Amino acid sequence: MVLLDEREFIENQLESQGLGIFDFYDHRQVFDMASFCDLPLSRRNEILLVDTQSVLTHTHLLEKFKTVMNTFLGVIFFQEASNLPAEKWVHDHSGHLNKIVGSKSLPMSSIEWSLFTNQMQFFNTLIEDQKSLQRHLVKFSQELDSALQSAESEMFKAKKIHETLVPKRMEDIKGLQFMNKYAAGDGGSTEFYDLIQSGPKIYQILISSQSYLISSALIGLLNIHKQKDFSPNAFLMEANQEIETINSSKKKKSLVDIDIIEIDSVHLTLKSFNPGKVEIWSRQNGHVDLKSSYQLSKDEKLFILSSGFISNWNENKSPTDINLFIKNHHQASQREFLLELFLQLNQVKKSEFLIKDATVVMMEVNRHGIHQV
Repeated sequence: MVLLDEREFIENQLESQGLGIFDFYDHRQVFDMASFCDLPLSRRNEILLVDTQSVLTHTHLLEKFKTVMNTFLGVIFFQEASNLPAEKWVHDHSGHLNKIVGSKSLPMSSIEWSLFTNQMQFFNTLIEDQKSLQRHLVKFSQELDSALQSAESEMFKAKKIHETLVPKRMEDIKGLQFMNKYAAGDGGSTEFYDLIQSGPKIYQILISSQSYLISSALIGLLNIHKQKDFSPNAFLMEANQEIETINSSKKKKSLVDIDIIEIDSVHLTLKSFNPGKVEIWSRQNGHVDLKSSYQLSKDEKLFILSSGFISNWNENKSPTDINLFIKNHHQASQREFLLELFLQLNQVKKSEFLIKDATVVMMEVNRHGIHQV
């Protein structure tokens, strides 16, 4: 409870009615008009009792008083019943000063004092409940922050383990050799790569997402579709439905990039389903645009760069540098090329991880393979 009472008018009246026995009175703060108007402007979870005459004595401070008064939960004015100018001032201002919750003309009857005491007890209980809730919220916020820090630490450990244990994957399928490398990135973004064979068709699938929940859902969905003849269109339709369902419950939608590249192992043609932000480069022909079918040649080497890799690369380099890098390392083996490529990213990373997850896939056509070209 706060009092603006430079005449000690309110204090004397409250003590004469025995309000000194209540807790809310023990914790009171008393100000004169000048010190009250110098209070900082911040929200106050307190009830303000005002001696109206103390305000009217300092008319030059009225506007400052109103400003500070509006920072309180509620305001009750007190004045002598014989002080008509004070009563009129409260009456005139109560319509537009919405923090005024009462006006008392003294002396008051015992019933009026009882009602006032009940009112103050009610406000005090309400304020103490709010303070208790705020303390619990602060404690909960601290515990939540600690839990998030712990979860973030565990996530970084998991990323590091994944990056260490599953950095590269090599497969030979029908005269085509595939090798990929993954590096973990900071934050909640994640990338996933898979290779699926379905008859003469080979599908390279790259998923980049800002949400672990979406990534997990899409990986589970992909595992289901791998159990039967894989259909890119069927998978994409269900994947987009899953993404839309998860994003519908979020205020900030998570961005997802799904790239599916189909390789015909018989005719050595490439086709893209749902072209996203992935970039494809040929050591012989430069940038590959999969808006239409692309014809592979014997001994050709392709480099598929995920959207996360492109983002990391562009942090310190221009897109044309990738083509130049490929040409400058044309004699390197697949393993040497991948190691050197990721070494370039590691030189500019600002923390233990890259800015985003990054994946690179190398594909080489065996010159001795049997293909219809």
